[in-house]
Amino acid sequence: MRIHTRLKLPLLLFVLALALSARAYDYPLSSNAIRDAYLLGTGSGRGGVGFLAQYSHQIPKLRAGAYTSVVRIETPYSQVAAHSARKLNYSVDDAVKEFLGKPALFRIYLDICVSSGAEKPIKVEVLQNDKEIVPQSVERSPYFAAQESDTSLPRIGEHVELDFKAGKIDSLPLLIEIDVSDGQHAETKFDLAALR
Repeated sequence: MRIHTRLKLPLLLFVLALALSARAYDYPLSSNAIRDAYLLGTGSGRGGVGFLAQYSHQIPKLRAGAYTSVVRIETPYSQVAAHSARKLNYSVDDAVKEFLGKPALFRIYLDICVSSGAEKPIKVEVLQNDKEIVPQSVERSPYFAAQESDTSLPRIGEHVELDFKAGKIDSLPLLIEIDVSDGQHAETKFDLAALR
């Protein structure tokens, strides 16, 4: 009887660790992960509409008037979910065929609002485990406030898109540091152990 009791705790810990790891960022995606993402994107899975909200953070410290900076990440899993949500006549088998075994990117989108006078490009660093991860590509463009078609508003910041090879990202906290030329500094952290 004692042996049976001793095995319960390690078995429970193993099952808990397995369940938690199934929720963490992982790449490459398995066919089961693609199926889960498909179901989530089409509204059949658990999580529903609020699922993608956890992939976006506001940065209240960096503002331009009423506009607040936003950082959004796209993991391969969230990309499958978003792609599945947009497609018509798209099945779970189509998703598996399209994404299984294919290279994927981990993307970071930043809409950084700055006070007037900040002219130099915004510096962005992405770190995991205190080490910088260098993006595969960086695209920058001016960021303008939302506007009506016949109204012209001034530039309020910079839009930055960073692409990384998905395999370079681990299931660890991802720290994004932002430095603006007027001396402002902000950062945000995504817990990739809790995001897929």
